[in-house]
Amino acid sequence: MAWIIAIGILIFLGLAYPAFGKSAIKIGGALVLVAVVGITIVIFSSNQKQQEAKSLIPLNQVELTNLRLSKGYSLYQLSGEVKNNSTHELQDITLSVKAYDCPGDTITSDCQIIGEDDSVSTYIDVPPNQVRALNDVTYVNLDNMPQVKGTFLWSYDLIGTIGK
Repeated sequence: MAWIIAIGILIFLGLAYPAFGKSAIKIGGALVLVAVVGITIVIFSSNQKQQEAKSLIPLNQVELTNLRLSKGYSLYQLSGEVKNNSTHELQDITLSVKAYDCPGDTITSDCQIIGEDDSVSTYIDVPPNQVRALNDVTYVNLDNMPQVKGTFLWSYDLIGTIGK
């Protein structure tokens, strides 16, 4: 915000005092350049930290147990337990969830995929070597599913973690 005010003052002085105008334009240009470089550095640093957080906890160091998918008012809700077997704090997990219409009680090649949500992300604070519950605040969006003719079954894959 201070950069915008400083540039505004320089523009005003440049217009009000033409002799000052050339210097104001040079100073203003330098301030804009410094601001752009500063913003670029902040964005790059933030992206680098985010990538590091995503690579701290390998997928095989997270255990998901007792997962249940239940129909909520308009969305499905996921509940269960998350165990963090890593040495870092687990802050977030991302799952891919598929819904099937199956002729039997197991998912086979005869089943049809009738719903899919590839970005089920939930914040969960799990310290190293501890377990926490996924509450009914983890929502799965399975919009426009047709009526199930056989058995409704579902599967999931853990596709991402964020650690600290």
